[in-house]
Amino acid sequence: KALGGALHEMGIDVLCPHLGFTESHILAVNVSKYGGGAQCAANLEKANIITNKNMLPGDESPVRPSGIRLGTQELTRLGMKEGEMEEVARLIWRVVAKKEKAEQVKKDVVDFKKEFTKIRYCIGEGEEAYAYHELL
Repeated sequence: KALGGALHEMGIDVLCPHLGFTESHILAVNVSKYGGGAQCAANLEKANIITNKNMLPGDESPVRPSGIRLGTQELTRLGMKEGEMEEVARLIWRVVAKKEKAEQVKKDVVDFKKEFTKIRYCIGEGEEAYAYHELL
């Protein structure tokens, strides 16, 4: 909900604002005005932000979906909470809406994630999630 709200405040069309954006860890985001789901997902991946292109109601082609799907389960598994979701939203906004070069945003994604390398809130809490050098 925090990520959905932050993206919505930045002008990105997150579905179901009247329902609080989500009742789980998944958000559906209409990015048709930013090039569509496939393009946005590819650009975000170049910035180390993994999403899925996703069909939304009214879409007719799975090849050209208008949306992306965001899941926060990995973020929360690493200990991120509501406070960090605003920064995550800002990173997404920079790639999707501001059209910043993904390679530049990637540096900030890697720096931001340096604080979140241990597993939280699940079996194996406190173990290394993965080696930092693998993010580069």
